[in-house]
Amino acid sequence: MTYKVIARKYRPQTFAEIVGQQHVTRTLANAITSNRVAHAYIFSGVRGVGKTTAARILAKALNCASGPTATPDNTCDSCREISAGSSLDVLEIDAASNRGIDQIRELREMVRYAPASSRYKVVILDEAHQLTDEASNALLKTLEEPPERVVFILATTRAEDLVETIKSRAQLFQFRALTFQEIAGEIERIANAEQLTIEPGAVAVLARAAEGSLRDGLSLLEQAIAYGGETITDAQVRELLGVVAESVLDELVAAVEEQSAERALALVHKLIGDGQNLQHFCREAIRHFRNLLVVRVCNADSELVAAPAEERPRLAGQAARFSEEDLTRFFHILLATDDDLRRKPDPRLHLELGLLKLINARRLAPLEEALAQLRGETRRPAAAGNQAAPPSVPVRTASPPPFSTSSTGAAVRMAPASEPAPSASATSAPPAPSSLPSTDRSLPASAPHTLARAAEAHSTGAASAQVDAIKSAIRGQKFLWSMVERATRWEMDANELRLFFPSDSRTLAEMLQARDPMERLRTVLQQVTGMPLRVCVKLESARGGNARGPELRARFEEDPIVRAMLEKFGGQISEIKRPGEE
Repeated sequence: MTYKVIARKYRPQTFAEIVGQQHVTRTLANAITSNRVAHAYIFSGVRGVGKTTAARILAKALNCASGPTATPDNTCDSCREISAGSSLDVLEIDAASNRGIDQIRELREMVRYAPASSRYKVVILDEAHQLTDEASNALLKTLEEPPERVVFILATTRAEDLVETIKSRAQLFQFRALTFQEIAGEIERIANAEQLTIEPGAVAVLARAAEGSLRDGLSLLEQAIAYGGETITDAQVRELLGVVAESVLDELVAAVEEQSAERALALVHKLIGDGQNLQHFCREAIRHFRNLLVVRVCNADSELVAAPAEERPRLAGQAARFSEEDLTRFFHILLATDDDLRRKPDPRLHLELGLLKLINARRLAPLEEALAQLRGETRRPAAAGNQAAPPSVPVRTASPPPFSTSSTGAAVRMAPASEPAPSASATSAPPAPSSLPSTDRSLPASAPHTLARAAEAHSTGAASAQVDAIKSAIRGQKFLWSMVERATRWEMDANELRLFFPSDSRTLAEMLQARDPMERLRTVLQQVTGMPLRVCVKLESARGGNARGPELRARFEEDPIVRAMLEKFGGQISEIKRPGEE
């Protein structure tokens, strides 16, 4: 007898044996038991999660000699023929290679005849989303009113590509990707059945590499058996799949904790010397820091952690060294680095830059702490493991912070006072020379104010140029431009674009916030600026828009955040204007 690979040898033969799809198997079993079997089903999901297997089991359940039954016996002639793929009444068609209208016409003629020896004729169309539009239309009437005793099952990895008229004529079942624990459990079960000795670390590597597909995991197990024989070790599987050792990831964590750029760059050099794929390493680092974040947020015993029990204490120890903010920041940096490695040349350069960003990420102070200082509140204690001291808040920034005055859209520019002393008697004294940075001691007294104005003017000019470029790009899309041309003001600040509409254009502003036009607008913004931007659509307040002079100034002077900043930095309001106004 020819050799059967593990994925075929251990293919489930009953609904109870299918792993992780109880929401599908239970529904199908209840439909058979209550005699409510539909004439058409769509099984959708990623590869290797049991779609075709469930279709074959459904065919056996309908045609079993003791059925229809939710538990086919797999011993009668009908069950054995369906399992062997030789049944005349179960047609399994590959829609990727039989996708034309002629093949569908032949299928329509074929299903008109009664089953040869079974109770039902079952047609399984694999990769059904690859049918041409003409073939899909030819199948519609047959799907809506099929002949007696005919059941259609359409298996697909991309249900969204099926035409809506087909989906409306069938019951859709979404097969989910399997979890790490489910795949690892099946690999261990099959390894025991095959009398293999496999290390827990090797099981974990195979389960992670499967990425939710049990069939992929069993195929990788087959490769590991061919490579290592009856004893499969963690090191063998990592060498086979090109996965870095856990010690390399531990070295990365230690470099980040110590903020050692030298260790991080040496790690990249070692990976290249060992012939490792840098993108594979980056993805392993993403997986590792994701585990650390889950351990930090939940705990080491959570089922969300994609790691065996033996590794969890080590992960808990590493996670305790960082705060949730740190780990979230690391996660985003690694995701951006992975994107750079995939899209841009010179992977070594981009990986080194990404690791250097990791090293410096802990030096950033959380925004909440800076705001708490502005409000005069006590700074919250730093999270465990985060020993890096936050930098001091700068007195002057290129873009003003977002005050609680969005209804007016006005901006406040604060001129620094002669000195930020707490008492009235000290206000006339100049600042002590020792309190100034050494690079500023030779500057005249008006230099900080002049430099701040120059920086602000430069930032405003750059933002205005970007807004003009964005408008030029949008004008090429008539539909999108027709929605944004009524905007009275365009404001760009950091990673956000704000569009202000007059109050009589409320309907247009709401239409712009719909999913399709907003996605188009964000695409244009990313093409122009090279980075993703948030889009904030606001309505001009008639009262706030008409406020001028003393009234507007008084409103800002009473604002608690503005007052806190004035007290914090010892400044005063010199003028009030809208961003972009001369």
